[in-house]
Amino acid sequence: MTMAIDRRAFMTSLAACSIAACSPGPRLAFPELEAEGEPGDLGFAHGRAFARQIRANLGFYLDYLSLSGRFPTARLLELAGGFSPILKERFPDMIEEIDGIARGAGMPLEEVMLINARTDILAMVEAEVEAEKIPACTALALRGRVDGRPALALGQNWDWDPLLAEAPVVLRLRPSRGPALVTMVEAGMIGKIGFNRHRLGVCLNFLSHRTDAPVGEFGVPIHCLLRAVMNCSTIDEAVSTVAAAPRCASANFLLARHGAEGPEALDLEISPDEVATLKSGGNDLIHTNHFLDPELSMGCTSGRGPSTMTRYATAQRLAAELEPTETDPVRRAQSVLESRDELPYPISRDRNPDPSSSTLAGIVMDLTGNRFILTRGAPHLAEWIVRPGA
Repeated sequence: MTMAIDRRAFMTSLAACSIAACSPGPRLAFPELEAEGEPGDLGFAHGRAFARQIRANLGFYLDYLSLSGRFPTARLLELAGGFSPILKERFPDMIEEIDGIARGAGMPLEEVMLINARTDILAMVEAEVEAEKIPACTALALRGRVDGRPALALGQNWDWDPLLAEAPVVLRLRPSRGPALVTMVEAGMIGKIGFNRHRLGVCLNFLSHRTDAPVGEFGVPIHCLLRAVMNCSTIDEAVSTVAAAPRCASANFLLARHGAEGPEALDLEISPDEVATLKSGGNDLIHTNHFLDPELSMGCTSGRGPSTMTRYATAQRLAAELEPTETDPVRRAQSVLESRDELPYPISRDRNPDPSSSTLAGIVMDLTGNRFILTRGAPHLAEWIVRPGA
């Protein structure tokens, strides 16, 4: 039986876990790990460096996914174990890396798999999520010019429960097979928000759909699909990879790349049955927490409530208003993500009106200049810290 979390004790334990895995020197937004080698080596380094954060994250999700005790720990871990066979079949390197994390942290594989599959397990245990109770992330891909040349920025605010304020870490990985990448994850995850050496990046918005969680079916977990995108060299390859993978939950992936051909961006709205593409047409792309594709929107269960609709409209307006005077897309993205306009549903969120959701990090990926720029906490309160890219 899962016990309710003592929020103060949980925050205290997380604060004690905040370690830096890299050598002392530069100021960091979050602890960072650099690792290279085979998948198991990458995972083992991750698990050993962040074992206490991983255990804390597991504790949070066992409580969160229990739905007030209706789903006991044994059942949740049973569901988590169901993702292993399909991941082993489709992306064997990923199951090796997750197993490495588990070995490094001294945990069973199913516990680490639960962290990676938490979005998908949520779809399984809860058929519908109320619009104001979902992670309220705002993502954008903005074009511009720097020094007279085309430039591209991809970014988002990561909004989630304040109990997870100490959960993020940054992984700088050089796999033996696949491109080098940098990604901000919740400790224990193999992928989340980031980009690779091909300057291909991905952001994430939570979505839910009435076709989520087909009975008895498992898919590739959403956060593993994010890592799969970062293993690709082009947007077309990323789209094909996502479309070919079996899925049991919905999400939005905002993709962007600045390669030799110039800046490009594409949005993927994903459900278990469909992948809809929203093209930029050379313009900015913005997404929040509702489906935009006309057909998929008919089955949207993450809602079209005031938060997602207000943030979407605000981000569109601000991005357009700033464009004539701010040509650098990185600075324009930062300004949008810092916005407190349209309270009580701003882009940069605090605990009001929903104390269970705040902006825990701002992320801007400078895909032109190869920089990973983050805030620790809400961007309207925290300083942007510039770190190297992949």
